[in-house]
Amino acid sequence: MLSIDQATVVSGWAVFTDGKYVCSGSINLSKCDKESKFDKMSLSLINLLSDIKPDFVIFEKTALQINTATLILLSQLQGIIMGYCILNNIPYFIYSPNQWRKQLGFKVGRGIKRNELKAFAQDYVMQTLNKHIDEDEAESICMGLAYLKLFEER
Repeated sequence: MLSIDQATVVSGWAVFTDGKYVCSGSINLSKCDKESKFDKMSLSLINLLSDIKPDFVIFEKTALQINTATLILLSQLQGIIMGYCILNNIPYFIYSPNQWRKQLGFKVGRGIKRNELKAFAQDYVMQTLNKHIDEDEAESICMGLAYLKLFEER
């Protein structure tokens, strides 16, 4: 299983096999020029999917953004992942951010800032896997762990 926290600048990813965390990383395009960033992130995600060859993919639902241009780019990245999965007959699940966070017992709702949510994810990964990592990678791991927990409860 591959879980992806897709974004336009830094996308986190995590791999799970037989319900266990295997590895994770992030695609960081912060030093890339703005004009080519979307294309490079799209190709990086496609290459990641091609290299890992997952049996199942989880990725984050596009949340409402204040900036319309960002919302459009995130939706397009989501479409690229979906398209790859459809073309390669890979089942996928789209997780809303609040859904996976609630699944892991994170505090969500009004008044909780984005940086706090990211810190919750990093703390959770540190407590669960004893691994100190960046926030995007942490969120991809948490998303995968939340899905596994959801699957166990069924």
